[in-house]
Amino acid sequence: MDKQLLESLKKKLEDRKISVIEQLGSIGHQETGEVGAEINFNADFPDYGDSAEDNAVEVADYAKNLSVERELEKDLRDVEKSLKKIADGTYGTCSHCGEPIEIERLKIRPESGSCVSCKNAITRK
Repeated sequence: MDKQLLESLKKKLEDRKISVIEQLGSIGHQETGEVGAEINFNADFPDYGDSAEDNAVEVADYAKNLSVERELEKDLRDVEKSLKKIADGTYGTCSHCGEPIEIERLKIRPESGSCVSCKNAITRK
């Protein structure tokens, strides 16, 4: 992979990381922990009022936010893994078969950790 493409993909990953962290911040708060520890967010429980209807909406929104939080945290982990692989020179290699990940796949989803063949095999299981 040429250096210009790698830099372009790294920039996309860095931008995606910022975007995901902002999205997580809109539904919760970041836990503080050890330096170098994995970034962790907790969805905030909304407070719309004290009526039974308000409480039901609060619970529904909180449940939705928990689901969104889990997906965004998974996305963030994938992005951070890819940035680490760029730093250590292993980016673009399938974590399952060791073959290069297709360039077009990386352009579409730079946080991909597997080639199309392995991803399809995993998805079919």
